[in-house]
Amino acid sequence: MHAELNVRFELSTDEDKTIPLAALAEFVTEQNVESVLLEALVESLDAARVEALCGEKHAHGNGDQRYQRAGTDTRTAVTTAGEHEFTLHYVEDTAADQDEPSYFRPVEDVLDFDGQNRYQQDIAAKSTDLATSLSYRDAADHGDGFVSMPSPSTINRRVKEYGSKLKQFLPERVSGTEADAVIPDGTKCHSQDDDRTYHSVQATLGEDTDEESRSLLDLSVNADWDETASELDEIDAVTDDAAVVSDADDGIVTAFTDENRVHQLDLVHVGRTLDYNLWDDGIFSLDRRNNIVSEVIDEVFHLKNSVAKHGPDEEFAAIRQRIARTTERIEKTAWQLDQYGSEKAAGYLRRWLPSIVTFAEAAIEGFEVPWTSNPVERLMGEVNKRCKNQWMRWTAAGLEAILNLQLVKYADPDHYRSFFDELLQRSTKTAMSCDFSVETTRGKV
Repeated sequence: MHAELNVRFELSTDEDKTIPLAALAEFVTEQNVESVLLEALVESLDAARVEALCGEKHAHGNGDQRYQRAGTDTRTAVTTAGEHEFTLHYVEDTAADQDEPSYFRPVEDVLDFDGQNRYQQDIAAKSTDLATSLSYRDAADHGDGFVSMPSPSTINRRVKEYGSKLKQFLPERVSGTEADAVIPDGTKCHSQDDDRTYHSVQATLGEDTDEESRSLLDLSVNADWDETASELDEIDAVTDDAAVVSDADDGIVTAFTDENRVHQLDLVHVGRTLDYNLWDDGIFSLDRRNNIVSEVIDEVFHLKNSVAKHGPDEEFAAIRQRIARTTERIEKTAWQLDQYGSEKAAGYLRRWLPSIVTFAEAAIEGFEVPWTSNPVERLMGEVNKRCKNQWMRWTAAGLEAILNLQLVKYADPDHYRSFFDELLQRSTKTAMSCDFSVETTRGKV
């Protein structure tokens, strides 16, 4: 198809005034040049298609054609080029079967108007992208002065549509990733569903420690960790001997670890959780609790620093010595806590001591295991920013949709762009070409 437009644009200004470039730019933008051009292009393509089917307008013998002109109608649409009102032709197929529609718009053979949607995919994608960081109301207001944005309810509907499609798109991208470290975590968001007060959000990051790259493997709402781990195994997103890095969540550890996969406790969480258990036991004063936590944390991070110092030079004997010393001192602290009756704190140290030293033992074998789940903690921070304001309440479907969009955009911007490239069929741009020329004269364009 070919369309040619002859455009004349004339600009006049008062000679006694100096105009800021910014004001000139705004003025030109306000003329909706892109919108006018797009409308003219579409109507030109429409006319060409009608003429190809029905012959030239008013030509002799047109009444014998199979396809007959059947009037025009307006079709409104909103794109990133502006708001449009197209005058498009209908054509009647006089030989159509009874079970087939006899009236159609020929231009729709070459242009897809996204069904009956007024807001086309480009503006819907733009509003959806804004909604990953703004409320639906703010996203709807954001286009004023530039482009017309859909209503908050329409943006909400598009977020659910695109978030669901992205959820299906993601496994294709992470399949075969074979991450050698998996970092899962969860949080809660307020629910507006009748059957629950909170929704449980579960995010799983995969890490390639050699490449120092991370990817979002899964984002689910109210899911079971066992199901998530099983699904990731089915698509080979995680290696069979991957390290699992997390806080002391038994559900995560049980789901992701086995005889081949080791668990590393996030060292940052050790002090927090120990302090809580000491408080819950109610045995020690605040000062004494702080001293106990400080002693344990000193041992843990002394081990971390020892691995960082001796690992690069393969001084494994020094690391083994530090592992033994850290283990001995934490075991002694747990025994002392037991003697005082602080059973929960003692049990916590005994239960998780093997996971505290996992990264150090792996270093002796020449492997790198992350000692912190900080990357997924930052991911949870993104959840907090968008979805955990006090007044926010979510349906499960709406929460999962917005978080899939937001977190893939944050953790995997390449996947995010690829998804929208595919959704908007941007590859079809290669089927288009155009020539554009501007002739200027003094003071006139």
